[in-house]
Amino acid sequence: MTSDFNDIKTLWKNNKQHIQSKAVQDTEAIIEQATKKKNRTLRIQLGNIATLLGVLLIISLYFVYVAKFQQSVSHLGSLLMIGSLALRVLIEIFSICFNQKIDLTATVNSNNNSFLRYYSFRKKIHGPVTIGVVLLYSIGFYMLTPEFATWFPLWLLVLIDLSYVLGAFIAGYFVRSAIVRELKMLNEILRFRDDLKQ
Repeated sequence: MTSDFNDIKTLWKNNKQHIQSKAVQDTEAIIEQATKKKNRTLRIQLGNIATLLGVLLIISLYFVYVAKFQQSVSHLGSLLMIGSLALRVLIEIFSICFNQKIDLTATVNSNNNSFLRYYSFRKKIHGPVTIGVVLLYSIGFYMLTPEFATWFPLWLLVLIDLSYVLGAFIAGYFVRSAIVRELKMLNEILRFRDDLKQ
């Protein structure tokens, strides 16, 4: 009888250790997957910064060396364009700093709060903030039209203004696809976080 009890006790201990070991392995796998997704979102943000800085540099050089604007409305328009891009770059840099503070190996509850704040922040950035930045940039672009009218014939001015709309749709498609990819990865991290809670 004692032997049977010891066998059951040993079997229970072994089974308990196996379950604990499996739980640790599952948790480590979830954290590893979430970390990969987090790093991928970081690369997307770095790509955003590189693209925005490239555009910012090109239009800044254009405004300084090529288009020597005379009208106040043109100066304001160029300022809106440059300022909106610079604002977006600063937001992306802040997002990266925010992202780096999230420790996926921390306790589930503390990590939940920091990740949920980050997730909410990124959704706002991809919603009203991005729309606001695009609107400011577009308003700035069209504020250049009165001065461009003194430089270019009407047909070319119309072509420039219409090509902006086409360019905005094409750029919007690529920006939207990057946003969808990032939000999909953030949703997967959120799902991993929920798996850790169980």
